[in-house]
Amino acid sequence: MLSAPTRANQSFEGEYVEFTQRLRRLWRHRAFRRLTLVRLFSQTGDGTVQIGMASYLLFSPQSATSAWAVAGVLALTMLPYSLVGPFVSLALDRFPRQRISLLVDTVRAICSVVLAMMIANHLTGAGSQVALMLLLLVMLSLNRFSLAGLSAGLAYTVDDDEYLDASSIMPMIGPVGMIIGGGSGGAIRLFAADPLGIDGANALIFGVGALFFCLSVATLWRIPRAGLGPDTPDHHGSAREVVAGLVDGFRHLMAHRPAWLAMATEVVVRLGYGLLMAFVIVIYRHHFFPNADQLNLAIFGIGIWFLVSGVGFALSGVISVPIANHLGVRYCIIAMLVVMGVSQAVVGTVFWAPALVANGFIIGLAGQSLKVQVDTVVQAHIADSHRGRVFTIYDVVYNVATVLGAVIGALLLAPDGVNPALTIGAGVFYLLAALAFTIGSHSLGNATFNKGTRAVSPVEVP
Repeated sequence: MLSAPTRANQSFEGEYVEFTQRLRRLWRHRAFRRLTLVRLFSQTGDGTVQIGMASYLLFSPQSATSAWAVAGVLALTMLPYSLVGPFVSLALDRFPRQRISLLVDTVRAICSVVLAMMIANHLTGAGSQVALMLLLLVMLSLNRFSLAGLSAGLAYTVDDDEYLDASSIMPMIGPVGMIIGGGSGGAIRLFAADPLGIDGANALIFGVGALFFCLSVATLWRIPRAGLGPDTPDHHGSAREVVAGLVDGFRHLMAHRPAWLAMATEVVVRLGYGLLMAFVIVIYRHHFFPNADQLNLAIFGIGIWFLVSGVGFALSGVISVPIANHLGVRYCIIAMLVVMGVSQAVVGTVFWAPALVANGFIIGLAGQSLKVQVDTVVQAHIADSHRGRVFTIYDVVYNVATVLGAVIGALLLAPDGVNPALTIGAGVFYLLAALAFTIGSHSLGNATFNKGTRAVSPVEVP
């Protein structure tokens, strides 16, 4: 009989082999290869500039690190597009998505260069501060728009029965890019601040971000104009038609119960992760490393937490499909919510840095594995004529939930971040969401959620 470690090693090797087979199968599509590189370069640039923004707004000598400051940075990152996104989402279904992504990353590269020049020249006074914030708003808002377009165009790069495979690989690419970009930006901030000064280091971070955006633009030029859809772009439409299109997209979503039920679980995940990010930043800065001369230690510790959590995000691409193929998509969603709930309530309530890092990994792994399933359900159940609008609505809800989670943290966290009742409550929230989804999705059946995958539905049970 095989020992437990041997069985675990064989299981891991089997999952790795299956992952490489899935990647090889998808990699035969030239369009998928190029879309993957675009996503990698774009999100690496995004990760780099987000570190530059956090370094400038949270960890400069003139700034204060608090849960409200974290919520403010997340709001600056996510909410502007959430306000205008639904009104521009119709463009994703009317104009070539390749051209939209091309324009977006070109503008972001220009914004990054301008930000780098302003910060390098110490143009951080009151008037310049407004210009800096506006540039950050434009750059970060455009990122969400581009990602919505790339998600909507994913179906054009693979076969109809490969949605789950593609949905597992693509969200893995994003975290890998964020790890590379975030790691690059963090290393520059830690090691270049002394020789270049804090402003010089922050400027260099934005300059590196611009380089990655340029690589994305160069790759996008190799994708045909119509390579990401839509099939029949409509170049006409008034403001009233845009609003009508948004309403139509929402109605289309609500008419497909599997899609909106799955999206509701992702809202729960993002509420919890927004709270968790605020908690981690505050507890590292004000509980583990509270002194003024410990700022670099706090930055390093926070960076390690986000790095390990990002590794969890990335590894979801390896485990999510085998689990979904074994359990079915519906049961996989339930299982991931249960794992997150137990981890948050047990491991995440131990206020010790290694325990928090371990919880960050588990939450990242399970949370992104759940998102893979949600993306698959939405891809499979939403018609292409509405997919751009629905993915933009999805993105808006995702962003608002993340910021709302951080705001809840700002309201309830202690000044040093220590609040056992809140961290346990977050775990219970995940478990209640698992129960609600189990009940709400039961009448639909497991096979309904497996559409667009090769998963075999398990025997139906209550």
